Amino acid sequence: MLKKPCFSCSATPFDRSAQMSAFRASKASALLLTLGLGLTLALTACQKQAAPQAASAAAVPVKVVVSRAVTVPVVNEFVGRVAAYRSVELRARVEGILEQRHFVEGAEVKKGQLLYTIDATPYRIALNDAQADLARAKANLASAKSRETRLAPLVKENAISQQDYDDALTAVKQNEALLAVSQAKVERTQTDLGYTRVLATESGKIGATLVPEGRLVGKGEATHLATIDRLDQVYVNFSVADRDALILRRELSSGAVKAGAGSSQARIFLPDGSEFERSGKLDFSESQVNPSTGTIALRVIMPNPGQKLLPGMYVRVVYTAGSRPNTVLIPQKAVSKTPTGHVAWVVNAEHKVERRDLVVGEWFKNDWIIERGLGEGETVVVEGLQRLQQGTVVAPSPWQSEPAGPGAASAPPTPAASR
Repeated sequence: MLKKPCFSCSATPFDRSAQMSAFRASKASALLLTLGLGLTLALTACQKQAAPQAASAAAVPVKVVVSRAVTVPVVNEFVGRVAAYRSVELRARVEGILEQRHFVEGAEVKKGQLLYTIDATPYRIALNDAQADLARAKANLASAKSRETRLAPLVKENAISQQDYDDALTAVKQNEALLAVSQAKVERTQTDLGYTRVLATESGKIGATLVPEGRLVGKGEATHLATIDRLDQVYVNFSVADRDALILRRELSSGAVKAGAGSSQARIFLPDGSEFERSGKLDFSESQVNPSTGTIALRVIMPNPGQKLLPGMYVRVVYTAGSRPNTVLIPQKAVSKTPTGHVAWVVNAEHKVERRDLVVGEWFKNDWIIERGLGEGETVVVEGLQRLQQGTVVAPSPWQSEPAGPGAASAPPTPAASR
C-alpha cells in the first residue's frame, strides 16, 4: 500500500520554511486582489451616485416668469395748457364817462346782469332829437300824401297840369325816404343809449375791472373793461409731433391699435402731481401741421367741478388713443440694457438659457412692452441674471412680483426712449 508523501516528515527544515513563505505570499496576493476589486467597485458606485449630484450642483438657481400677451392702452403724455371754455371781453361800445361798476371783482355773474353804466345824458338827448325828427317826417309825409290825393282826380279832368301832379307824387316819395331815415336814426340812438348799460353777455367768473370809475371810455376804440370766463368746463390745449400722429393713424388703419370705448380719452394731472377727478374727451384736431414746430394742435374738453382748472394753468395730459391687443409683457427686472440694446435670458426645454435681443416699447406699470424678440408663453429669467452665459444650465423656480406702489395703477406708460 502506497503512502502519501508527508512533507512535514520528509522535508528538510529549509524546505519547510520556503513552503511557508510561498503560502503566505499567495495568501497576501489574494487578499490584496480582493481589496483592490472592492475599492474599484466602491469607487465606481460612488462616481455613479455623485454624477447626478454634481450635475445638480452645477445648475444655477434662477427665478423665472412666463411672458404673457394682454391688451394694453395706447397712452401718450403731453404738456397741456388750460383755457376757458368761453372767454368774453366786456368792452365799452359808446363813448362816455364810466359812472359806476355794479359787480364784485372775481365773483360769479349771470348772463344779462348789469355790470357797468356809462353816462347816458348825451344819448338820451340824441334819442329825443331823433324822435322829434321822426315826428316831423311823419307829419311831412302825411301832408304830401294828402296833397297827392287831392290832385289825383284834378289831373284826370285836366284841371291841373301833369307836372303839378308829378311834383306832388315826388314829394310823397321824398317824405317816405325821410321818414325811413328818421326811423333809422331813432333806432341808432336807442341802441347807443342801451350801450350805456354794459350787461354780461355770458355767465361765468368775472375778473378785475380794467378801468376805474370816472374815466372816459370808448373814445376812438372799444375800451376793454373786464373779462368773463366760463369755467364750468374748460379746454386743455396740447400738441403732438407730426411723426407720432402719422404712426398712430397708420396703426389705427392697420388694426394694430383698436379704437374702443376708452379711446380719445384724456386724464389730467395737476401741477402738484395729483390726478384730476374727471377725465376729458378729444374734441378738436388741427387740420394743418405747424411749420415752425412740426406739431399738430389738439384740444380736450374737460368738465371742471369746483373750478380747480384755471385758464393759463400748465397740466400733464395723459391721452389714450386706443388699445393694442396681444401685447407681450415681461417684468422690467427681466430686461437688461447693453451697449447694443435691450436683452433678456430665455430658458428652453433643456433648462439651458439663451440670450434674446429685444425691441422694447414703453413701460406699462411694472412691465416692459416687448415689440420684437419674444413671444407669448416663453420662460424668462427675472432674478439671478449675473451668473448667466449662453447655454448655462439653470434650476428655475417661479418669481413672485412685488406689490405695486400706490401710484403704479394710475401711472401712464413711459416711452422707452426716456429710459
